[in-house]
Amino acid sequence: MKIRDLMSTPVVVVPPITPVRDVARHMDYSGVGCVVVSEQGDVSEQGDVSEQGGVAGVVTDRDLALRVLAQGGDGDTPVGRVMSPHPVVVRPEDEIEVAFEKFRHHTFRRLPVADEAGVVGMLTIDDLLLQMHQLTADLLTPVVREISEPQRQSG
Repeated sequence: MKIRDLMSTPVVVVPPITPVRDVARHMDYSGVGCVVVSEQGDVSEQGDVSEQGGVAGVVTDRDLALRVLAQGGDGDTPVGRVMSPHPVVVRPEDEIEVAFEKFRHHTFRRLPVADEAGVVGMLTIDDLLLQMHQLTADLLTPVVREISEPQRQSG
């Protein structure tokens, strides 16, 4: 299975000069907990970015709480100052095992998905857990059906 089959879209992309107040508003409006920071372009839901998909960094709702609010920062702080720079990025054509490997070796829960044209999605641990749950349910359904049916007696 490919990463593109499980990733979420669209992705909110903001330039590093965006005030964290606006980033928080974008997160709230879009219902996301993570925003991609790009060196290029305006705020969008499908970023147009290049190097590593143009991903300069990512910022999460937790980053805003711990790196801004807890430190006494204000809403005008540019997101580029509090983002996690140089995030690990995966490609939409990568096999899902690539994402499992990245998550196993790092402490983050979200992976930006980018191709040569830019950011195309976000893959989360939740996406993988839901897929694993669905696969398990698909495997167990015939077994449950078989053991639930009355046994036929010979004779």
